[in-house]
Amino acid sequence: MTYSTASEHLNAGKLRALATTSRTRIEPLPEVPAIAEAGYKDAEMDDWWAGISAPAKTPKDRPFQLADWFRSALESPDLKAKLAAIGVSSVGICGADFAGLLRKQYDEFARVIREANFKAE
Repeated sequence: MTYSTASEHLNAGKLRALATTSRTRIEPLPEVPAIAEAGYKDAEMDDWWAGISAPAKTPKDRPFQLADWFRSALESPDLKAKLAAIGVSSVGICGADFAGLLRKQYDEFARVIREANFKAE
């Protein structure tokens, strides 16, 4: 569950946060430890909300131009403040770094599914 979906219940005292699943504490809940601080050193699950990809034959300069536009938007103080208020930090990774994130998450979820012996029905 993300902070943005739980914040109403946390603020009303209906839920209590035990840890964040990110590497670091989040701004709206500075007193809540990150998962590693809570004793789970190898656990981490940052969620992300938006990713952009382009067809393989897209001219090479276009993805970089799009990435620059999105990075500029993510650096906007107004947008940063709005995102921070809901517990979201803007990262803005592109290219090989984004592909690496996707691969890392794919591999981790595949491992969890295998180890838990989940089966599709």
